[in-house]
Amino acid sequence: MNKAEKMIDALRPRPPINGDNRFFYDELKAGRVSVQGCSSCEELRHPPVPMCPSCHSLDWSPRQMSGEGELISYVVMHHPIVPPFQDGYIVALIELTEGPRLVMNLEGIPEDDIEIGMKVEVTAHAVDDELTLPMASPCA
Repeated sequence: MNKAEKMIDALRPRPPINGDNRFFYDELKAGRVSVQGCSSCEELRHPPVPMCPSCHSLDWSPRQMSGEGELISYVVMHHPIVPPFQDGYIVALIELTEGPRLVMNLEGIPEDDIEIGMKVEVTAHAVDDELTLPMASPCA
């Protein structure tokens, strides 16, 4: 097996999943991008945490997002490259229309065409049989 085949066959690193964030990955598997919403003050938050930073409530529920957002910042990863990532993949900070910000890959656009502030669509993307992650792509 050559180096390119090893890169393709390697599984993507697994995020640590716990009681606070399991809903996020379950929602993605169901094709929905959702974040925590405080049941007391309605604040949306990501990453998931046990207590609302605004009102200190422990009550929350998943809130489905529209999937629309804006590119706030990004970095193009060149080195070090570890399997299964390819040289030049894009990691983006996306602000969802509803307010929360998420970090994810940006795909479907050449590096030279990326612009801060561009509108993106965030969807659930199955990277393998067991893992689904959010993925951003430019709006058509």
